[in-house]
Order: sequence, then structure tokens, then C-alpha cells
Amino acid sequence: MSFVKNLQSFGKLRGICTGLGGAYNPGQQHLQVKALTTIQFNAQQLMDKVTAAKTVYDNATNQRERTFKELRSLGSRVCYMLRACGAHPLTLADAYTHNRSLHGWRRYAPPVATAEALNEETPMRRRAAGTDYASMAYHFARLVETATAEPRYSTTEPTLSKEGLAVKVKELRAMNETVLDATLKLSQVKQQRHALFYEGSNSLVATARNVRHYIRAVFGFRSAPHEEMVKVRLTKPTT
Repeated sequence: MSFVKNLQSFGKLRGICTGLGGAYNPGQQHLQVKALTTIQFNAQQLMDKVTAAKTVYDNATNQRERTFKELRSLGSRVCYMLRACGAHPLTLADAYTHNRSLHGWRRYAPPVATAEALNEETPMRRRAAGTDYASMAYHFARLVETATAEPRYSTTEPTLSKEGLAVKVKELRAMNETVLDATLKLSQVKQQRHALFYEGSNSLVATARNVRHYIRAVFGFRSAPHEEMVKVRLTKPTT
């Protein structure tokens, strides 16, 4: 059962207790209507916080995806600009290594040479590990370091200039930090929500079960309040 359904069910339970008026008067303070109202309010507050944190997280990940969208293409353009500037072959080799890592490809020799493989002009490639956003930012930064360290590297194209590439690296790192911060905050409020709903003897679900036990003890198993109460279901995750 979702958090939303559990919160709705708890609201129904509190409504039943409120409807009983003075007949519902538990000695335990955490089972009293006032305490139930407080738990419901706090649970709703956390639900709203999770929603807000999820929105921030979604916006951050969407913005990062847009920021990284043309990164691989930009990496290839940097390599071609190095070639156009007449960079040293060793510098080019380093740049292409970083660019392949940025693209998530690595060359490898097939285990058995076949006629088809021998006729191929380019070696076979497979996906490499480390193509997440953090790794992509790292490999692009390495490529930029290699390119900007080349004395012959010069261009009037703003996005390919040394200054433009340095700005791009900072932007990539900043976006990763933004997403990481949003992820941590979302995780924290989710943990708080889970604790309030399910952990401890005074959690929302535990309190609801104790209220049901109290209703049965006071009014009886076949009483109208208890029969109405058993229709209200709250469940705790098994994992």
C-alpha cells in the first residue's frame, strides 16, 4: 500500500474516533484524537516535502541531461580541432583516448579472426564501463586538459576556445553537484517519511493498529465502531 493510501486510511480512522465523541477516551496520550490529528498533520507535511524534493530532483536531472546532451559531439569536435591545428601525434593519441572514454567505447581485438573481421576497416568496439554523468565529466575534463595544453591549439569558435571549454567543464561539474545535492535531500525526506509512517511504536501504522485494538477492547468485536474500523486498512511494507 502506498504512502498516500495509508495516509488516507489514517484520516478515516481519525474520523471514526472523532465521531465517537466522548465515548472515545483512551488513557494513552498518543492514541487520543489530538495526537492522531498531529500525526496526520506531520505525515501530510512530510508527504509535501517529498513531493517538493522530487520536483527539485526532476528539474535538476532534466537540466543535467540537457547540459550533457551534446557533450560527446563536442568532444569529437575538440579532437578534430586539434588535428586542424597540427597537434603532435602523441597529443592526438591522448585526446582520442579520452574521447573514446567519453563516448563509452573501447577497442578490443576479437578472440577469433574471421574472414568478416579481417575485411573490416575499423576494429570492433564494445561499450565500456564508466559512462555515467560523473565519468563523462571526468573524461571530458581530461580531453580539455590535453587540448588546452597543446601550444598550437587556437580557434575563434567560442564553444571550442580554451575559455569556452573551461566554462563547459565547470558547468558539467556544477550540474553533477546540483543533482547530487538534490538526490541527498530527496533521500533524507524519504527516510523521514518512512520513519514516521512505519518505524517505532508511535509510527502512523503502529498507532492505527493500537487504536483498532483499543476500539475492540472498549466496544467489543461485533460493535459498530469496530466493524467500521476493520474496514480501514493500513499496511506496512515487508521489505
